[in-house]
Amino acid sequence: MAGIDPGRLVFLDECGVLTDMVRLHGRSPRGTRACASAPFGHWTRLTVLGALGAQGIVGAMGVEAATGAAVFHAYLDQVLLPELRRTKPDAVLVMDNLPAHKAPRVRALLDASGFAYRYLPSYSPDLSPIEPIRAKVKAELRRVAARTAEALHEALGPAPAPSPRRTLQDASATAATVVPHSLQNALALPGQSGVRWRPEFAPAMRASDRRDEASE
Repeated sequence: MAGIDPGRLVFLDECGVLTDMVRLHGRSPRGTRACASAPFGHWTRLTVLGALGAQGIVGAMGVEAATGAAVFHAYLDQVLLPELRRTKPDAVLVMDNLPAHKAPRVRALLDASGFAYRYLPSYSPDLSPIEPIRAKVKAELRRVAARTAEALHEALGPAPAPSPRRTLQDASATAATVVPHSLQNALALPGQSGVRWRPEFAPAMRASDRRDEASE
């Protein structure tokens, strides 16, 4: 990616969050136990897809399904690419080597989109500044302790107001990351709701992913 203006880079990533997430550490007065509760049994998984540019998060989508080719294609086609055409038409997309990112339908969509794109070297999450943001998001969700899919969607909801963000240049220079002020700012643009997909879409997506895998 040498020679590319860092301001053009948009890093894509996804992470899974669960309704049984709990704090990893606790505090209590000296000599006493730190007490808390943890759910047992059924849990729900929500996948959050997002992209990070120099000005912050550019589009986010939550779906109650794993990130297969169909899910990622839908995220690009219906959420990210339309937003980039509106706000950053010279963007260069950067993503890791997840199989869904390289599926034939995804490559065809990216090739036809007019946006340049690059894949990171294998096993190099340290090269993507969006990774530490995901850790911050998960830490906040552990604190919130959302126990239903509805509560997770609410916790990942729209931002009430903008907040200052460090630039990708600063992130690259200091090995720091672009950390928005709140969890909501990390996952949606101010005043703009994140996209939510209903769980009934998931079986059709999984079937479509199997067809993609068979064609590769």
